[in-house]
Amino acid sequence: MSPFPFRPWYRHHRRRHRQLLGILSGLALVVILVVGQVGWSAPETISAPALMARLNTNTAPLILDVRSPSEYAAGHIPGALNIPYREIPDQLATLSEFLADEVVVYCEVGVRAGVAEIMLEQAGFQQVVPLEGDMRGWREAGLPISTEIPENTP
Repeated sequence: MSPFPFRPWYRHHRRRHRQLLGILSGLALVVILVVGQVGWSAPETISAPALMARLNTNTAPLILDVRSPSEYAAGHIPGALNIPYREIPDQLATLSEFLADEVVVYCEVGVRAGVAEIMLEQAGFQQVVPLEGDMRGWREAGLPISTEIPENTP
């Protein structure tokens, strides 16, 4: 009698495991190739220092603060336009001149900006970019904050 009575069983299952590993590896390769063909990439964002640099060189995009008017009044990025995210559908006609332009959206921590980004993209805006870190990140970076309210806000 063999000292290892289960050895043939082990060899059989080891062979099956190799086959399964080969199949899964092949599927993973197919997924990678398909994703590469579709052109999927990580969402683009703009950092607070990069946006500040653009503000300093007068090459800033349209900046939308999608927080509430009271949050906006308490402090916002200089030059930002306040349109609370729930009002975006009502303001699309006003914003339509920016359809092909870069539009940076931000809120306090990113949730409302994410909703605004989706609404704007579905409305045909081609370059909607969330602010990395949102207003909280802007504050933590020690960048300038304005409390001025423009007269001609929508």
